[in-house]
Amino acid sequence: MRLGTVGEKRGKDMVTKDRMLFHYTSLQGLLGITESASIWATNILYLNDASELLYAKDLLKEELTVFRKTNEGFAKTDTLDKSLGHFFLESFEDNINTLLPSQTIGIFVCSFSEEGDLLSQWRGYSRTGQGFSLGFSLDRLKVLVESARFSIKKVIYDRDEQISEIQKLLSDLAKRFADDVGNSVDKKRAWDEKAKRLLSDVMLEFIKLAPLLKHPKFAEEKEWRIMAALKTKQGSRAIKFRAGTSMVVPYLEVPLSLQSENLIIDEINVGPTIERALSAASVEMLLKSQNIVCPAVSCSTIPFRAT
Repeated sequence: MRLGTVGEKRGKDMVTKDRMLFHYTSLQGLLGITESASIWATNILYLNDASELLYAKDLLKEELTVFRKTNEGFAKTDTLDKSLGHFFLESFEDNINTLLPSQTIGIFVCSFSEEGDLLSQWRGYSRTGQGFSLGFSLDRLKVLVESARFSIKKVIYDRDEQISEIQKLLSDLAKRFADDVGNSVDKKRAWDEKAKRLLSDVMLEFIKLAPLLKHPKFAEEKEWRIMAALKTKQGSRAIKFRAGTSMVVPYLEVPLSLQSENLIIDEINVGPTIERALSAASVEMLLKSQNIVCPAVSCSTIPFRAT
């Protein structure tokens, strides 16, 4: 199966199927992507910004406090043993507080943006004039990541929407606890058999939601994320490792082409640099040497400032 290429850039009123997503990377990253026809999804606990998970954890704990006090479906229902229910919530919060790399579930993410020429992104990747943004068709990305059993989702920045997602998670937790434990005749047996598994299931749902919740101040990034939830014991062979700044960093490879096709990159933007035209020319030579389809190589409109 060969997917068609996306033409020139559309306007802001383009339909979703024509949307482009951009991955910002370094010179070394560009070479790695073009040579391997794949991109790296890093374990979220090893991302550069460690505060990302803390934001989601703090938001969940805030809503959990409100949930304990106000939720009619959990704390005040006669069919539930209140002390057992509160103990379960405390266990849930303890698990959130001690979320560590030793968790049996690893979440791996790779970031994209709807914006291909964004100053805040260039600051992270182009401090020495060696940054690039690679544009891909959203439709094609969906096909590729789903065939590799990954998912691609839009990051949520609106706080009300974030709270709504967490409330859904907690409401589902309350319902499942009531069905599996609270409404059982033998609550002790139900607790022993089902509570631990339920806690694990809900933790997994939170760990999958957390990478999609980012502080509203980052909204200009318009980020999307490729994600995979991997049980480390079962998927350890798929995990690869690279050298980080101060530690070994685990990652997964996400294929950017199907087996029967060449790599297709719909657009490459050369980041702010002194020799823009020369850099763009070398990128075009690189693409040609690798038989990579790319209709457009352009340069950032943002001025380069040496630091």
